[in-house]
Amino acid sequence: MISVNNLSKRYKAHTALDHVNLEVKQGIILGLLGPNGAGKTSLVSILNGLVPYNEGNVSIFGLPLKENQKEIRSRSSFIPQAFAFYENLTVMENLQFFAGIQRITGSELQQAIDSAIATNRLQTMLNKRALSLSGGQKQRLNIAIGLLNDPELLYFDEPTAGIDPELRNNILDTILSFKDSGKTIIYTSHYMQEIEQICDEAVIIHHGKIICHKPLAALLQENDPQITLESIYLSLTAGQD
Repeated sequence: MISVNNLSKRYKAHTALDHVNLEVKQGIILGLLGPNGAGKTSLVSILNGLVPYNEGNVSIFGLPLKENQKEIRSRSSFIPQAFAFYENLTVMENLQFFAGIQRITGSELQQAIDSAIATNRLQTMLNKRALSLSGGQKQRLNIAIGLLNDPELLYFDEPTAGIDPELRNNILDTILSFKDSGKTIIYTSHYMQEIEQICDEAVIIHHGKIICHKPLAALLQENDPQITLESIYLSLTAGQD
């Protein structure tokens, strides 16, 4: 699904990614962990074609990224932490607008909107202005917009930040349902419990390098209930400073 080989990204004198290698299998949820400034945002931005890179090779869906950005983007979706919609438009107007931006038309248009509404339980708020929604409702709209193109690959950047526990669990359940439908998910979060709850594999990135990439079950050593992802993460990152 995703293949990253010897990837480096530099911002003037700062090296954000230092010869990163990563393979992501189809149909999994991969948790991407790391402290602020570790390189998570740079990696996700490169995979989405938002910023160039200096060295290495990236392929997604078996296609070289540099030569196939348009097709890769049409099959992917990035749901950012910041809300990416117009607050003065209603929920339905936002969905219609962003479907238009993606040139979804005809019978596919209504099907895409209906599916995004149902998946994120937006039925009761379609005529409400986005400005009036709660934080959790806004995040559900954010996700719904990202689903309009029926992506095979989804990137989530801290989707539950600032949301109460009940709504957080609702969003996590929704993300798990995407995996059940065969989608591949890259999930960035600072909440270790969330990674444990929904992810199949975990990647820890620190100082621009991947210092750990393992199946979550192996990383947690399930036979030892005292081992937590947070304790492993703290141990690994402390050892790299």
